[in-house]
Amino acid sequence: MIEEPVKKPSESNDLKDIIIIFSVIIVILIAASMLDFFVWMRNIAADPDGFRIVELLFVLALFGFAYAVFMRRRAKEFKQQMADISKDMEELQDNVNRLRSTVDLSPDTITIHRDGKLLFINKAGLTLFGAETEDQLLGLTMNDLIHYSYREKIAQRIENMIKYMKQVPVIDISVKRLSGSYVDVSVASTPVLYHSIPHVITILRDITERKKNEEIKNQLASIVLNSGDAIYAMSIDGQIQSWNPGAEKLYGYIEKDAIGRNISIVVPEFKQNELNHLLNKVSKGERIEAFETKRQRKDKSMLDVSLTISPIREESGLVTSVSAIARDITFKKQVEEELRRYAEELALSNEELYVFSYAASHDLQEPLRSIQNFIETLNKKYKKRLGPEMEEQIKAADDGVTRMYRLITDFLMYSRVGTERAIKEEVDCNKALKDALANLEVAVKESKAAIKQFTLPKVYGNYIQMTQVFQNLVANAIKYQGESKPTIEISAEKKDGMWLFAVKDNGIGIEQWFSERIFIVFQKLHDHRKYPGSGIGLALCKRVIEKHKGKIWFESEVGKGTTFFFTLPILEETKKQAENKPAE
Repeated sequence: MIEEPVKKPSESNDLKDIIIIFSVIIVILIAASMLDFFVWMRNIAADPDGFRIVELLFVLALFGFAYAVFMRRRAKEFKQQMADISKDMEELQDNVNRLRSTVDLSPDTITIHRDGKLLFINKAGLTLFGAETEDQLLGLTMNDLIHYSYREKIAQRIENMIKYMKQVPVIDISVKRLSGSYVDVSVASTPVLYHSIPHVITILRDITERKKNEEIKNQLASIVLNSGDAIYAMSIDGQIQSWNPGAEKLYGYIEKDAIGRNISIVVPEFKQNELNHLLNKVSKGERIEAFETKRQRKDKSMLDVSLTISPIREESGLVTSVSAIARDITFKKQVEEELRRYAEELALSNEELYVFSYAASHDLQEPLRSIQNFIETLNKKYKKRLGPEMEEQIKAADDGVTRMYRLITDFLMYSRVGTERAIKEEVDCNKALKDALANLEVAVKESKAAIKQFTLPKVYGNYIQMTQVFQNLVANAIKYQGESKPTIEISAEKKDGMWLFAVKDNGIGIEQWFSERIFIVFQKLHDHRKYPGSGIGLALCKRVIEKHKGKIWFESEVGKGTTFFFTLPILEETKKQAENKPAE
């Protein structure tokens, strides 16, 4: 099928003009014949001079007619040209508007400057420089907008761009806001020709957050590198990914020998199941804090460590790796073991335990006082001569003495429970709790703890020891508080022929697998620097309750709180048993 050629607009207009000309000629001829114009013309043409006049008139008529047609044609073309120009202008303006909208949507600052003066800036630039309108910035020089230390460098960059008409590398500089403050930005610039005049298009990106993140990363890197603790990262299956100098010192493996190997190289064979259990928990998003266990060095020697293991998540929340901090607590465990051995030996005889308590209060505290006095003298007389390292060691020694004082005091209290012939009487637990809270007044106020006390019963026992039980349990609830302020409830009810006491809190909680360890003397589940204490408080509570013929235990949910329960005999039942007891 052959398609007919499409007629162009100009060809169509020519055809219309020809039709119009012939139509006008026909009309004129018809009118002339009707008016006897030709007879008149013939009469005039008979005269030679008249004929020339007729010729002239005819020529003028044709010329006028042709001119009219020409002008009509030009008018049409001009009208069409104006319509085309108007359409082009609309399209151009539309493109400009779209381009402007696109530029204004950019989160980066976009500027155009010529001869160092700002000619254009987008909305993001107004925000960057702290301006409300473009008029506040347009016309300013580059020196007005950048930090003085970068002016020479920026001027050289612009000169090179104009000279070679090439883009220059991205650099980081500081720009000045209208308020006078400075903002760190990255700058990318490129030259363009507009009407044969060089202009520079510049894109500025705010890198304040990037700078902060870099500083934080550098600080963290410095902490990791300079830490005395072993800090390392590993995959969820235990493959070592990073290894700091502290880990090298603790375990004996240098970084290049450790990276890529499994963390099991520092785990004794009898602790492999424990390792798998810990990694499994962390892979599920749990965090293990201050977990005490055994590890082995490269030379196969054993050491005690306190582990804090945390999950590392990607943006989606998926646990992809694990970070671990290991602290050598071998000396601490040796001290604890030695003290525990003393406790076991002293437990052989109540009388011997009491004698040791007296001896410890004198013989152990006196050397500590001497050490503390020596540390104070050393600090006062030689502080200016000592370097930072010695000052740190002196502070650590002073802290150690303080902890030892606390440890001895709590230990003496623990050892005396049941060794002395404690006075037993009718004890109002409401009064005992009141005295306990009075002793904890400062801690309650500082923590803003809310104490809710229900009516408590009277029991048969030692008033001072019962006060100590309430004091230790409430102090524990305050110490291990969660993100919100502590809320503590103390209540009691009759159950199974005993009084069942409950001390409930909303703290960090305790994992159930610590249930067997928590009431053992000197056992601490957390780092003493974060949660100070001797590790005797709960052991003391257990011993007091058991001496009062009761039991103590806890129920807990990590992150939601803990409830300590203990039972005590009902007073009436105790009296009946005393009345029915045969006389000695």
